Formats: sequence, C-alpha cells, structure tokens
Amino acid sequence: MTLTDGTSLTDLLSERGLFLTQDAGDATGAIYICVRDGLPGGYPIGYALPSRTGTWFAYARSRPGRIFACDQVDAGLWSLESALRAVLSHARYGDVLYALEQSTGTDVTYTVKVPRSWTARLTDLPGITATGRTLHLTSPAVALLRGQPERDGCYADLAGRLWLEGEAYELRREGRDVTS
Repeated sequence: MTLTDGTSLTDLLSERGLFLTQDAGDATGAIYICVRDGLPGGYPIGYALPSRTGTWFAYARSRPGRIFACDQVDAGLWSLESALRAVLSHARYGDVLYALEQSTGTDVTYTVKVPRSWTARLTDLPGITATGRTLHLTSPAVALLRGQPERDGCYADLAGRLWLEGEAYELRREGRDVTS
C-alpha cells in the first residue's frame, strides 16, 4: 500500500519524526519503527517481521491505549519497504505524542483555516476548538494528529502542515513557551 505517491520511505519517516531500529539480540530479525520519545530506543509503533518464505509480515500499534500491543496488519509482502509502509499506514500513536506534549508544559496554540466540512469532525478531538472555519489547536492536539495514519485522511506533519484528504493547510503557531 502506497502512502504518498513518489515519497521515499526515508522522507515519510522524517516527516513523522520516526526512525528505524533493530534489536541486536532479537533472533527474529524484526525491524522496528519507533517514535522519538526522549528515550534512547524510542517508542515502538510497529515492526516488519521476515518470514521463512522470503516475504514480510507487518505489525502496527493500531489500537491506542494498548501500550505495547501490535496487531498484524498485512502479510505476504514481497519487500521490507512495503511491510514498513503497511506499518505506517495503520499505526496509531497520537495518544503517545499527546501525552509527551502535555508533559512539556508548553502554552502554544496553532490556528488553521479549513473547509467547514472538517470543522465539526476535528472539534470532537481533545484540544481543538473552532471559530467559523478557523481551528484553534493546542500543541498536544497537534501532537495527537501527528500520530494519525495518513489513510484516515487527517494528520499533521513536522513541517507544520495539517493534511486533510491530501490537501495541505499551514498551521500558524501562536503563544509562547511557559517553560522558557
């Protein structure tokens, strides 16, 4: 499953603040996708596992709240890259990013103008309010959206854009850091 036509896997990982790792002591040969959470090993959001037949399995953290549980999201994939892309298209880790951002104590908000059809859907999420077509998002809310799978049609990237059904909207940062 292709997440974004023409975008390299390296770029996709970078846009999301993710990295690949492999446990040297792991005999399975699993390749993990981790989010940068401040700890050296990161927080695993999924992994690709080779099979004895030369294909790959993809496992992703697809149900938030289940701390380290990953579900199989695809099998029989012919390449490591396709398995890692399958992980990216199913992994949900916004709750992890939300909690990390809340713990920083920042008082930053973002605004963005979006189509009215998205306003009601997005204000159901914590930390998002609306005035007409303008959304006001807390930094934890933006972090939550960074952990949404692209296939859901709504996510944020590290470049400060909110993506809605393939269309990018610029997030404008407001406020200040309380910890400064």
